[in-house]
Amino acid sequence: MLSSLLTSALALALLSASPAKSWDGVYAYTHDGGRTAGGSPILVTWRLTLKNGGCEFHGEGFQTLETFQCSTHATPEGLEVRFLRYPPPAKANRFGVEVYRPGAPLFTLSRLEGRVLTRWTGFVPDEGVARSPAPYLAKVK
Repeated sequence: MLSSLLTSALALALLSASPAKSWDGVYAYTHDGGRTAGGSPILVTWRLTLKNGGCEFHGEGFQTLETFQCSTHATPEGLEVRFLRYPPPAKANRFGVEVYRPGAPLFTLSRLEGRVLTRWTGFVPDEGVARSPAPYLAKVK
């Protein structure tokens, strides 16, 4: 019993001590929603920037312009990204809607065979996107 408690405590300490720094960089995903009836492309690019413990998630494209700050939390599988806040002084998105609450999980990142896998949880870039882990966000810097 004591041995398993010590093992659990050590694993938790290592998890806490292993900062998300190994995930630092810029990740991007462009959702292609096809074309409008008039032929315009329906593209939205989402960019996740992780640097020195900071986290920002930005989306820009067809009928989309959104930026918010996030937080990261190391997990045994990788990294969980959670909503932190809209850029001050905003308390909601540009339409006045509080879509996410602070601490709400947005998605998780993991690595498999050199690829970054994204599993959408609270944030979904489009309803047609699968929630199971897949290579959506890719490291670009």
